[in-house]
Amino acid sequence: MASRRTRDGLEAFWAIALLALMAATFRLWLPTSWTGAGDYPAVPMFDLATVGLTQQAANVLSIATPFVIAIACLVTVGGGRWRWAWPIIAVSLVIAVFLDQHRLQPWVYQSFLYAILFAISPRSESGRLPEATFRLIRLLTISVYVFSAAGKLDFQFLHTVGQDFLRVQLEWVGVDVSTWPTKTRLFAAAIFPAFELCVAIALFWPRTRMFGVWMATAMHVGLIAVLSPMGLGHSPGVIVWNVVMALQAWWLFAGPVIEIEDDAAINSDAKADAGRVGPMAWAVVGFAIAMPIFERAGYWDHWLSWALYSPHSSRVTLQIHETAIDRLPEEWRVAVTADEESDRWHDLNLGQLSLAVRGVPAVPQARYQWALADQIIELAGIENQVRGKVQSASDRWTGKRDAQWWTRPDEFQKAGDAFWLVP
Repeated sequence: MASRRTRDGLEAFWAIALLALMAATFRLWLPTSWTGAGDYPAVPMFDLATVGLTQQAANVLSIATPFVIAIACLVTVGGGRWRWAWPIIAVSLVIAVFLDQHRLQPWVYQSFLYAILFAISPRSESGRLPEATFRLIRLLTISVYVFSAAGKLDFQFLHTVGQDFLRVQLEWVGVDVSTWPTKTRLFAAAIFPAFELCVAIALFWPRTRMFGVWMATAMHVGLIAVLSPMGLGHSPGVIVWNVVMALQAWWLFAGPVIEIEDDAAINSDAKADAGRVGPMAWAVVGFAIAMPIFERAGYWDHWLSWALYSPHSSRVTLQIHETAIDRLPEEWRVAVTADEESDRWHDLNLGQLSLAVRGVPAVPQARYQWALADQIIELAGIENQVRGKVQSASDRWTGKRDAQWWTRPDEFQKAGDAFWLVP
């Protein structure tokens, strides 16, 4: 008889999680004509014509990939040939993102990394993954918390989103934080990333791991409450992902214990545990852990660096003249702000537009937002009735950004020349 954590269930769990996340963000995955998203443009990674892909073929692929992913996930949940399902999921996710960068949500990237690890890891005769694979996934999960915390130890978070988190939670107990001194409020907001960093440390050390699981659970439950309709009212996908992460903490770091009585199964699993993952698995995790270091320099995306709920990201501000507002689709006008400066110019809030039309956050990346603005301008035919600026990621200590203003079509196009992955 031998005791050990259940490993088989993690693959089925993550397949269910991926299905749930895609269902919560269905307007990202299904055609706009099916979801009522109007003419909201897809932003591919590059000009699809360069690879001989027509718009009609791209549309067919865009419809097919979510269904392929769903079928592969169901096969995994049903106990089918898991090893062959995961590479299909990984490739399908890549194709889906290439066709529309908006799908590059952090949980999509996380699912892609897991799919690669599940696909390339060695297995025992009974099909179980080795413990070494789970150690890599635990390491990857801990890195998510580390980089997420690091992204919030930042001027912008402490002065904006951190204050929102603080205000919402204390309002529930009748405390008005606006009366607090500024330094006190900033210190209190810093507790959020500090706690998240403590979660990562606790999960790393075996002796404190169970305590870390409870801390992670408390953190995600708190986030669910803050981001829910009774708090800041974020999108359903954000809520579901926090549920998934809370459950994953138990699955990876606490996990149910089962009794194995079959000697053959014991020997088979012992061989699996003795096995080592290959260099490719280490390379995948090493790459995922190393690349966020280059986020602030602009060489890696903010969401791929786990900069979550952190407003230091690069961005595009788009303003539209009041004479052009009627040229926008009616459902988009909810994202047009009031003319606060009485100069007849209104912000077209790309983040609000994404939430209103697609029900998910806009990708917090200047590259994506510039390409989205470019397609919106072309679609509405308002090239000479817009202006705005492209802003870099903010300085960690001062919150300042470099900004490139544009008022003419040629200046707008010149601003986009700095980006690599735009159509």
